[in-house]
Amino acid sequence: MRLFEDYEIHVNDMTFYISQKEKTIFSNMMPLDSGVEYQFAKECETREDVQFYFKLPFWFKIKTPIGNYTPDWALIKKNEKTVYFVAETKSENQELKDSEKRKIKCGKAHFDEFKDVEYRQVVKVSDLD
Repeated sequence: MRLFEDYEIHVNDMTFYISQKEKTIFSNMMPLDSGVEYQFAKECETREDVQFYFKLPFWFKIKTPIGNYTPDWALIKKNEKTVYFVAETKSENQELKDSEKRKIKCGKAHFDEFKDVEYRQVVKVSDLD
């Protein structure tokens, strides 16, 4: 967990202020990159089935043939079973560059190697249901 403590959070309009500290690794605020990420964090905070979540930090990288890829989120959802997710958030109808599409495809292949982890591209948490 030390790696999560060692980088600075720069406060801006996309900084999410945490109200349910037991649900994440961050203590007060979480740095985010977009409005869709902000809404995703907000939804994670309010949904009872999301037990734990956090924005993956910039240093978490998956090596792909076309460059490093950092997915957006890691979270644990629990209903009748516990599911571990890695999620890439994109706005609805967002046009992706070819390089983004390829990295997302590589991310999916990477996480397919883990039987207990699901990887999905989503707009909101409910897309994981």
